[in-house]
Amino acid sequence: MAIFEKIRKRSGLVILVIGTALAAFILGEFLNSGSSMFDSDQDAVGFINGNKISYFDFNKDIENLRLNNQQVASFSAIQLSEVVWNQTLTKEIIGTIQTDLGFTISTEELWDQITLNPSIQQMDGFRDPNTGLFDQELLKSTLANLRDNRESSPEANDQWLNWVNFESNVRDEAMTNKFYSAVQSGLNIPVSLQNHENSRNEIQAEIEWFGSLISELDDSVSDLTDSDYQAVYDMTKEDFKVDSELRDMLFADFPINPSDEDRALAFGELLDLKSDFEDSDDDSLFVMANSDLPFQDVYSDLELLDLNLRNAIQGRKEGFVSEPLETGDGYQILKIMDRRSLPDSVKAKHILISFEGAERSQVTRSFNDAKAIADSIFEILNLGAISFETANGTLNDDTFAGSQGGDLGWFKTNRMAKPFEDFCFRNNIGDLGLVLTNFGFHIINIIDQNGQIPSIKLAQVFRRVSVSKETEQGIYKRAAEFAKALQSGDNAQDIAKNYQVMLLSNNNTNSTDQSIAGLQGDSREIVKWLFNEDRSVGDVGIVNNGYRNYVVTELIAVYEPGYKPFEYVKDELKTLALNRSKVNYLFDSFEKSNSDEASYSWKNNAVSLTNNFIPSVGRENSFIGQAVGSNVGYESKLIKGENGVFKYRVLKKSENSASNFSAAEVASEVNLLRSRVQSQLLESLVDASDIQDNRGRFF
Repeated sequence: MAIFEKIRKRSGLVILVIGTALAAFILGEFLNSGSSMFDSDQDAVGFINGNKISYFDFNKDIENLRLNNQQVASFSAIQLSEVVWNQTLTKEIIGTIQTDLGFTISTEELWDQITLNPSIQQMDGFRDPNTGLFDQELLKSTLANLRDNRESSPEANDQWLNWVNFESNVRDEAMTNKFYSAVQSGLNIPVSLQNHENSRNEIQAEIEWFGSLISELDDSVSDLTDSDYQAVYDMTKEDFKVDSELRDMLFADFPINPSDEDRALAFGELLDLKSDFEDSDDDSLFVMANSDLPFQDVYSDLELLDLNLRNAIQGRKEGFVSEPLETGDGYQILKIMDRRSLPDSVKAKHILISFEGAERSQVTRSFNDAKAIADSIFEILNLGAISFETANGTLNDDTFAGSQGGDLGWFKTNRMAKPFEDFCFRNNIGDLGLVLTNFGFHIINIIDQNGQIPSIKLAQVFRRVSVSKETEQGIYKRAAEFAKALQSGDNAQDIAKNYQVMLLSNNNTNSTDQSIAGLQGDSREIVKWLFNEDRSVGDVGIVNNGYRNYVVTELIAVYEPGYKPFEYVKDELKTLALNRSKVNYLFDSFEKSNSDEASYSWKNNAVSLTNNFIPSVGRENSFIGQAVGSNVGYESKLIKGENGVFKYRVLKKSENSASNFSAAEVASEVNLLRSRVQSQLLESLVDASDIQDNRGRFF
């Protein structure tokens, strides 16, 4: 039943008990400690249209995803929760609609989807051995055997459950595709409606206009009042809508970096090792015993070495040991082990003797049996008892190379397994060798070599510069002093200036955010501190951000779902309020003046609904919309725009009749509209749903 293990790996499906056990352990700790966190609905990761999403089920789905989908295996907990949350939204919202509308997948439809699945069709066990084509009957008989023997052993039961899971996922995907296809089929654009839209957008109005712009006014002409701010707030209120709780913060970063003393310590340690390194008879063992990085048995192209390394060994002989060199996050000393010229490329042939468990192996022989066979072939080849061609014809588990007489052709470095490559590039034409790689035992014959590259083998003792306890304590002390000063209530920026610290803000922080602009790497711990249920506006704290830095944080605002209060966003409204006040000032000034319109500087422009930009003015949606909608000869009164006040006359209007679409062109537009269904339908349904997302409390 190895076939079903392959299906499990390819489809990312498996029955998981670890996640459930982990969830039970975590929750048990809370419950045993007397916490009320999970009383009633306190274990709810969220609510979707009134339906509770429990932590138990949600965490199980996360662990299932983590262990069975290699693409997300390295995701953080909050990133995984985002993936699962979106899946849950789809299931709860789309799934409910599917059920209400009676969507189903028949047995025949399910079978069709299974047999069309690439993971199934590509399995060798389901292919006819004579034709190589996928055979449904082989799949049916394998499934019947799996079902009938599922109780014979725990492994057989697991394989059956793997299949059930796979089948369930195929059904869910087919249901989703069927639903979206139905929605897409219901979308259409009549040709007449499309052409009406085109005609409206293609109307071009030639206008004569004059205006006075707010850019010509000094800010001092406007004496802003709360009513100006309030008017702009009312017009733009939707921009300040809060769907889930948001918080604003100030923060200062105190990186936990090594001090000069820490660097001097690492430098001195390497300097003390230098003489011992010079006297060492086993350089690889010396590196293993004294370096923070493992020994690398490689020859490096001298021309490709880092400039600092190249300069340090320039003209030096074997046995030379350098002074400590700064590199990356530490220092290193180098010892020249060997200098030689290596080929640029090699042509070789080989005989592979594989064993059970080796990479890509299809054989059942043991490691010891494979070694005995390889040793025997190598020995008789060395004795000249048989030719390489004869040995290759007898046994070579690399079937492709075997069909070519064992010939692998020409290859460069980094193309073969390292032991194989080392033999080919470090030995001479005609040499015969036996090496072991993850593929098995290789009997290698070097046929030819090309090029000569000056190369060097170095032993490198690297010492990473670590932050000492004293250095870290000093950094924390400075952060603590700054945090205490912030708590005084004095102007935060003035305090930051006194401490020579950059104080930044991060507004509209969401409880599920993982990063913060201005901080490198994951900042999840800071966000969790910010959204702690006991946190209040004005609280100041010091967060150890993954041992990379201490971050002094102050909570300065909390926004509950609804709309941000006027007083919290007033500063953001200043530019809009000032512009509006200047427009009103210009309008009142024109209304009160008795200037002759003939004295104004009238300009001519062609405008349309698709070209709402006026040179030297900017975008003017209202002004241009009114002009395009006016009749020829119409002269407007003074109107308020976004960038000033204007008056216009319509001189001429024209339409582009050639813009009408054919039925085929409209069909193309319909297909474009339908292509957006899958990405935009769920988003629209989510916006219309009652959703409470509590993930920030758990992950």
